[in-house]
Amino acid sequence: MKVHRADNLSVFFEPASVAILGSLSGTQAPGYVTIKHLLDFGFQGRIYPVNPSCNQVLGMEVYPNLDHVAGPIDLAIIVIPPLAVPEIVAKCAQKGIRAIIIMSENFAEASEDGARLQRQVVEIARRSGVRIIGPNTIGILNTANGLITTPYFMGYDKIQKGSIAYCSQSGLFSNVVHPLEDLAYPISKMCDFGNKCDVNEVDLLNYLADDPDTKVISMHLEDIKDGHAFMEAARRAVIRKPVLILKPGRSQAGAKATASHTGSLAGHDQVYDGAFRQVGVIRVDSLQEFWEVPRVFASQPLPRSNRLGIVTASGGAGVLALDAAVGAGLEIASFTAATAEKLAKLSPRMARNPVDMGPLMTISGNPFSVPEQVLPIVMADANVDCVALMTDWVLMQGALPTMDTFHQLVQQSSKPATVFIYGSKQTIREELLRQLTAKGLATYLDLETSIKALGAAAAYSRMRARA
Repeated sequence: MKVHRADNLSVFFEPASVAILGSLSGTQAPGYVTIKHLLDFGFQGRIYPVNPSCNQVLGMEVYPNLDHVAGPIDLAIIVIPPLAVPEIVAKCAQKGIRAIIIMSENFAEASEDGARLQRQVVEIARRSGVRIIGPNTIGILNTANGLITTPYFMGYDKIQKGSIAYCSQSGLFSNVVHPLEDLAYPISKMCDFGNKCDVNEVDLLNYLADDPDTKVISMHLEDIKDGHAFMEAARRAVIRKPVLILKPGRSQAGAKATASHTGSLAGHDQVYDGAFRQVGVIRVDSLQEFWEVPRVFASQPLPRSNRLGIVTASGGAGVLALDAAVGAGLEIASFTAATAEKLAKLSPRMARNPVDMGPLMTISGNPFSVPEQVLPIVMADANVDCVALMTDWVLMQGALPTMDTFHQLVQQSSKPATVFIYGSKQTIREELLRQLTAKGLATYLDLETSIKALGAAAAYSRMRARA
């Protein structure tokens, strides 16, 4: 008899009950840490700690095995020695659990013996209709319900709820090692799919394409298991929302390292490049772009075209922005005569793009008012499709009310904008980033990435227009 396999991943991200199978002995134990995260982040479902050597943890009853859990279990989180995993997966299947996250390491990524063990786990899962994320993963996160499965301490207990989904094939791209709270990433969901023994990038694309909480998908892939299925899933997803992919292994050395990390083969980079372009996927080139470029899609409208207006408090920043814009596929907008005339009345040196506000601020009795005068003029220009604002943190502190006006201008004009904050105090820059993100402005601490984000938005807008 063929066993039905549920392909909808909602049981992973929206479980009503979770069982944690792993060590609970001590505050550093993986099972203990996972349970503490669930409690700290406000997960409202039932939590079932399972361990034969413990009676209680964090005020909760610990069950010696799955048979002692009376209620149904939607999701099992396994963090035990690898040799014990196949038996536990079989017991989960007998219990009726259909979603399992295997965090344990030393499977296909480690050795041939580990690969054989992984194949054994997959065979058990396929016979019983169980879906598996992992092994060699830290699992998933859902900001909507407080579900977080990582067995490692993160150093913070708050993640901003938002509309960016981050998926990866490495813990480096996870909530464990990145300052999600400090940099105010507006996140819907996260998934580290590790070795991808079962659930892979195709499953995640299909699920997130339909996820109402997600507006943009950012994905790190070291390999693609099924090229045809990926192309179909990506083509379907990008019609509905942007898909950004960081694919390492461009160099020969990088490709070899990719193969050794998760037991996968990287493939030819040119093939990936062509495939991504064909289906409308936007390829990003660095760890920073993986995290930062999606911000523009989370809070900004799409541009009509690629003509960029630049407003800066530093002439040097404006010059750098010009180079970055060309590299990002943007065109430097030529202002209309009416715009140039209005700007020239404020200062003759500002009647061109980029608009350098610095000289006017120097002589103005109220430098904080200068952006409020300049930004509406540039935003209203018919030749401008998107705007990049670059300003010092000192000016930004005094001009926060202006940013409310700027946000309103963005909404009214339906033109996307990014804000780059520079300056000498990193802690203040980060605080301003949090405040402006909360106001709905796509804010960056890196100039080039703020421009690259607008280039990505323009590229996606062109793709949507052709679809």
